[in-house]
Amino acid sequence: MSIIEVKNLQKKFHGKEVLRDLSITVDQGDIFGFLGPNGSGKTTTLRILLGLQEKDSGTIRVMGWDVDPRKRAIRDKVNMLPESHGFYSWMKSMEYLAYFGELYRRKLDKSMRQYLLELVGLDPEDTRSIRQYSRGMKQRLGIARTLINDPELVFLDEPTNGLDPKGRRDIHDLLKRLNKERSMTIVLSTHILDDVEHLCNRIGILSKGKMQYQGSLHEAEGGDAPLYRFYFEQDVESKNLEAIPGVHVLSQKNGWFHCRLEHNSPDKTVAALVAEGLPVSQVIRENQGLEEIYLHYTGGSS
Repeated sequence: MSIIEVKNLQKKFHGKEVLRDLSITVDQGDIFGFLGPNGSGKTTTLRILLGLQEKDSGTIRVMGWDVDPRKRAIRDKVNMLPESHGFYSWMKSMEYLAYFGELYRRKLDKSMRQYLLELVGLDPEDTRSIRQYSRGMKQRLGIARTLINDPELVFLDEPTNGLDPKGRRDIHDLLKRLNKERSMTIVLSTHILDDVEHLCNRIGILSKGKMQYQGSLHEAEGGDAPLYRFYFEQDVESKNLEAIPGVHVLSQKNGWFHCRLEHNSPDKTVAALVAEGLPVSQVIRENQGLEEIYLHYTGGSS
């Protein structure tokens, strides 16, 4: 079942097109990786999905509701951890959750606040102020805050940015556990590809305000179809290779063609190319990593 359905979303700022015919589908239980260069429109999209910002046109349904900034119903079932979420640094963690519980119209008793802190791996008996927390501990506390309203859907904007490798892995483990144990759908907006590879089952790659790729990470990496590079010394066009049944050209550069072979073995493909007068000089098998996929769809932007 789809928990997010976006069709033909458009948004302009001061006459500049920020989102162009953007369509997204996120299924219940997904950990969806939302990727794109800085300025590609990721944060704007998240704000519109949360009803915090108006769209210009398009249709948006979140958890079966039409999104409208004037409606509170969606925000009662959804939460977000923005990249720059800030803290009241003089507070202790228990005080912090009590304060935000009131903002969310949820009176959290002591046992519930203790439960949320323990859930994210923090000690409820820790009497230090938040200013004394490490960055990783602050991120855990931020995630605890997003759980106050028991959301079915959570948006996380760069949740591991600035963390060391151990801190990132701890957050990975926490998010996997929340997804599994609480059946929580997570939309992860990030530029850290390692996060996506360790967490996400589906991805969307946004560039220049338009969704360039959307699907499973497994399929993006080639699925069960092998990936090969073919090198030709003579001039060859993609259409020449794609005329061979089962050959799909993913990219080409300097005589190298990066291809997915659905049915053919490389030997049969080479034989078919030679039969068409296209002798292959080199063949290399490879696995396509997320970094290469990302650069392919964004033109190398970061």
